[in-house]
Amino acid sequence: MSRRTATIRDVAALAGVSVGTASKALNGRGSLRAGTVARVKQAAEQLDFRPNPAARSLHAGRSFTVGMITTDTIGRFSIPLLIGAEDTLGAGQMSVLLCDARDDQIREQHHLRTLLARRVDGIIVTGRRAGTRPPIGTDVPVPVVYAFLASSDPADCSVVPDE
Repeated sequence: MSRRTATIRDVAALAGVSVGTASKALNGRGSLRAGTVARVKQAAEQLDFRPNPAARSLHAGRSFTVGMITTDTIGRFSIPLLIGAEDTLGAGQMSVLLCDARDDQIREQHHLRTLLARRVDGIIVTGRRAGTRPPIGTDVPVPVVYAFLASSDPADCSVVPDE
């Protein structure tokens, strides 16, 4: 039988504080007495509380996720880029969703729409060979970086090898 997941409300109730105070104590924000912070953290530990990523995203206005669209089906370039992106953007804080476009414009646009619907914080576009490609879209509402291949639009951000 599975146990219900503890919420911030449960933590606040057990610690005898408001939900706002519990949130501040767990996030290290606000001016709270050390005893209050300790009580909230003890309650969270006792309940095995894990923050809700969806609630965190709503509060922060970010998804803590980056999308990567690639044509590199083998992963020779996209996997090292994925690992580098996760490490650089904050190990354990950011996730990268990898989408394989397989040189198919329809599939690529589907992935772009899906990633934007998931409210990613940015998109990395990469491929299996260096070169130039058309931009993935116009008016994309998040930052887009082309890695290992360049966008044909000089206004786009492209990171390419210089060898």
